[in-house]
Amino acid sequence: MDYLLPLSYITTVTGGILLWILEGVIPFFANRKARGTHAAGNLSIAGVNLLILLPAGILMAGILEQSKSFWPGIRSLDLPVFVQTIVIILLIDLWMYSWHRMNHTVDFLWRFHAVHHSDPSMDVTTAWRFHYVEILFSEMLRLPVFILIGAGIQEILIYSMLMTPVIEFHHSNISISSSTDRLLRTVIPTPMMHRVHHSVVREEHDSNYGSMLSFWDRFFGSFKSNIDIRNLTLGLQNESSPEQQHLAALLKRPFHNL
Repeated sequence: MDYLLPLSYITTVTGGILLWILEGVIPFFANRKARGTHAAGNLSIAGVNLLILLPAGILMAGILEQSKSFWPGIRSLDLPVFVQTIVIILLIDLWMYSWHRMNHTVDFLWRFHAVHHSDPSMDVTTAWRFHYVEILFSEMLRLPVFILIGAGIQEILIYSMLMTPVIEFHHSNISISSSTDRLLRTVIPTPMMHRVHHSVVREEHDSNYGSMLSFWDRFFGSFKSNIDIRNLTLGLQNESSPEQQHLAALLKRPFHNL
C-alpha cells in the first residue's frame, strides 16, 4: 500500500500537465487567451485546499484503520477480496455522484459549489477549483460514509487513481471526435457530457453529475446531452466576469447576502 499514495500524486500531476499541453494543441474552444493566468488562478485555489486535504487525509487514514475493529462493512460479506474491493469502489463512486447532486439541489451547498461553476473558461485546471468550505464539508461527510461501507485507505487511494484522471479528462478543453466521445461516455463522463454540466443554463448544469462512471446519470435520470455544444456558454449568469475570477473574490463569493 505504501506505493499507492505517491502513485496517486504522480497520476494527478502527470495527467493534469499532459491534458493542459493537449489543450494548447487540440483545443475544443479555440482562441483562448491568458491560459497561464487562468491556470494560476485555479491552482491557487487548489493550493488553499491542500491545507485542508493533507491533514484531513492523515486523520481519515487513522480513523478508518481504527474503525475496522468494530465495523468491517462490505468486508463482512463472504466475497473474494477482489470483488469486495470492486463493490467498495462502486459505492464510493455512488457517494460522489450523490454528493455532487446534493451540491446542486441544496441551496446552502450550492453557494460554495457555484465557485467551481463560475469558471467561464473551463479546462483541466477547473477540476481543482473548489471553495475550501465545500472541501471541508466533503471531507466531513464522506468519512462516516466510508466507515459505513468499510472502505480502507487502500480502496480510497485506488479509487483516487482511477477517478482523478477521469475528472481531469472531462473538465479538459481538448477536442476529440464525437464518435470517440459517444463510445467513452458509455463508461465514463466525457468532455461533451461535462461541458453541458458547466453550461450557464440552469437546467443543463443540473445534469451529468458522474465523477468516474457515467452509469449513475443514466440510472437516476440525470443524463443530458446538447447537440449545439459548440455554441454552449460556460459559467454562471452574473458570476463569471473577469473581476469575479480573482482568488479573493472567489473565496468571498459564497458569503455574500448570508
